[in-house]
Amino acid sequence: MAEKATVFQTIQIGKEATPGTAVAANRKLLACSLVPQIRTESEAFRAAGNKYASFVVVNKEWSELAIDGKLTYNEILYLLASRLSEPTPVQQGGTAAYKWTFVSDTDGEDVGKTFTVEQGDANNAWRVAGALITGLTFSFSRNGVNVNGAGMAKPVETGITLTAAPTSMTPRPILPSHLSFKTATTQAGLSGAVALTRGFSMEFSMMDKAANAWPVGQSAVLVEGVPNLSAKLKLATDTTGMGYIANMRAGDTVWFQIKATGALIASTYYYDFQLQFPAQIEAPGDFGDESNIYALEYGLKPIHDSTWGKSFQIDVIADASTI
Repeated sequence: MAEKATVFQTIQIGKEATPGTAVAANRKLLACSLVPQIRTESEAFRAAGNKYASFVVVNKEWSELAIDGKLTYNEILYLLASRLSEPTPVQQGGTAAYKWTFVSDTDGEDVGKTFTVEQGDANNAWRVAGALITGLTFSFSRNGVNVNGAGMAKPVETGITLTAAPTSMTPRPILPSHLSFKTATTQAGLSGAVALTRGFSMEFSMMDKAANAWPVGQSAVLVEGVPNLSAKLKLATDTTGMGYIANMRAGDTVWFQIKATGALIASTYYYDFQLQFPAQIEAPGDFGDESNIYALEYGLKPIHDSTWGKSFQIDVIADASTI
């Protein structure tokens, strides 16, 4: 057997029809990695009178996913379909462009898609079934547009053979030059708002979607809990940037938009990513330097808006009708 060279440990995924039932991992993501990690909860027993443990009992075993990569207009569809739910895309003007709208149900379950994830090489491989993405964090700045996060899955199954000839999308990366940040006092006001000229970075995080419950006599069950939504915005300390202190003191809701527009798909339809959310300012950070400009980062708490009926919405236009 050849050495298990790290560089060749490929990762493939397959969308499951029935959550937890393994399928062929016939897709390979080229802009993001979902790396399975073995997790256990064990207990060592030491009898009275002995200095050393007699045995170890593994009480619980599961898998976690470490997610890291670049944000793209097309591969993000896989991640959002699992973290939230898979919408039906709407074809744009009879072209190859499709619009995907992702939301979260404030008072109901988000039925995220699960994946089978395979990892390995020609020497040997393993897989996890029932992989659900439980958290994603998007980071936007001129230094890069990144995604990372976490997931949970069933225990690792060893001794498998990688699914042959997986297909891949051609990555359509969101470039820093594609970005714009907007704020407004209402959701409708975002469409006509002027983009911030001294906004340096934004982050949007939706973590802790689900956790394992452990009933006796059966496998662990992933159960949705209270998610953790958070965001950050770093601005120059000019009149605009310092103006949000008044919003914080008044408990005002401010609307935020992160938008990226890429290359033309067809007709008048471009690759597009748009994230909108209402939030209140939760925790200003410390003053500091950002590219020789004195800046301040605001901690934001996205909230549910009763008129809008949601806490955030992500719209993606890509040349993909299915995942």
